[in-house]
Amino acid sequence: MDRRSFLHSPHAGLAPALLVSSLGAVPAQARETPESVFSVKNHGAKGTGSADDTAAIQAAIDAASAAGGGIVFFPKGAYKTTAGLRCSAHHVSLVGVGHASALHPTGNFDTIRFAGKGHLYGNRVEDLLLQESGKTGGHGLVGDHVAQFHAMRVYAGTGWNGWHFHNFNNVTLDHCRFENYRGEYYGRATGGGAGPGKGRSDVLRLFSIVCGGARKAGMIGIDIDGFVHTVNGWGVHFVSIGAQALLARNSLGAENPPAFFTFDDLECDYPGMECIRLEDGIRFFFNNVQVHGSQGAANIFVGRKARSVSFTGGFSTGAWDAGISIGGHDVALSAMHFNTNSAGAHSRHPGIFVRQYAREVTITGCRSGGEASAGWQAAGCLIEQGADGFVVTGNNFRHNVRGIINGAGFGPSRVVANNV
Repeated sequence: MDRRSFLHSPHAGLAPALLVSSLGAVPAQARETPESVFSVKNHGAKGTGSADDTAAIQAAIDAASAAGGGIVFFPKGAYKTTAGLRCSAHHVSLVGVGHASALHPTGNFDTIRFAGKGHLYGNRVEDLLLQESGKTGGHGLVGDHVAQFHAMRVYAGTGWNGWHFHNFNNVTLDHCRFENYRGEYYGRATGGGAGPGKGRSDVLRLFSIVCGGARKAGMIGIDIDGFVHTVNGWGVHFVSIGAQALLARNSLGAENPPAFFTFDDLECDYPGMECIRLEDGIRFFFNNVQVHGSQGAANIFVGRKARSVSFTGGFSTGAWDAGISIGGHDVALSAMHFNTNSAGAHSRHPGIFVRQYAREVTITGCRSGGEASAGWQAAGCLIEQGADGFVVTGNNFRHNVRGIINGAGFGPSRVVANNV
């Protein structure tokens, strides 16, 4: 299926087998331990789409909280809310029956917010649809000081901002989709604040996540900012993001920058800026990235403050600028393919650009250039004057305007050898 069709498919990310299992799980659990399940309709929610169900849903959440935890169950229905739903207790779960259980928030607020005086443990959101076209601000899902939090098979669309987790411990987003948002970002994970002792975040897992839709200028896909330690992504897909699709930075001025990223099978098409932008942080590992068509920048950008970065396998094609722009320290590229880049102005930008402040860069076993687009990239690899500590060997740089442009020269710490 075409990626755009997948994004707009009403059942994307919601496998029938998974929906069936969750449809069966709640009634079975209700029969076994009815005191642990709190149906919003038993607390007065109508689910008609026109009645305001905010107070009834909040009453069910409060009842589960007072009981020490439980399932707040949303039977089939359309639930209109005019204020945010709040949970400040451990082990409270909001569970529906997939797209049949829809929240319709209207106004400027966070649709669902988990936050407490300390860390909240064991909360989850499953099988809910957040239809947020009536939102004028706020987020779809927020977790502030949450731990062991799990969101599974959540579809959210047409809202302002998607999700935001801050100073968390172990958050998992699994088979979720966020579409056509209109604010600043689809998702954001933050840790700490300006100066030491402001907290941190540990372990964000992103499995089978789709973000994108309408390209709103300046809107980020997933923004990792500040002291966020350990981010794992598998099967993360971005389509038509307004600005950067994946951004790592420390604009908060936190005690430490983001660290320990591992991403497998990340795919990004047609962002307004970079597909991947690493401004600050340490130890980033990407395997089989597939990035294409940045509209105003390089597909991949590794900034001066980024350290220990590895890209293995995959491709970078169709960028407005270079396929990858490297300015960090200890950066390794292997077995990647770069072609048809410099799409904004043919013959101006290279497939691989090693910037003047780059240090300790290793490029091996890559292909940069394409026979069908031989005049597009100015060079397979361009090394700017001032770069040092690089090894470029065993690569194929055919089918560009020039194969290699080495402005930094040669020496014991500047090796370019055995390339085609």
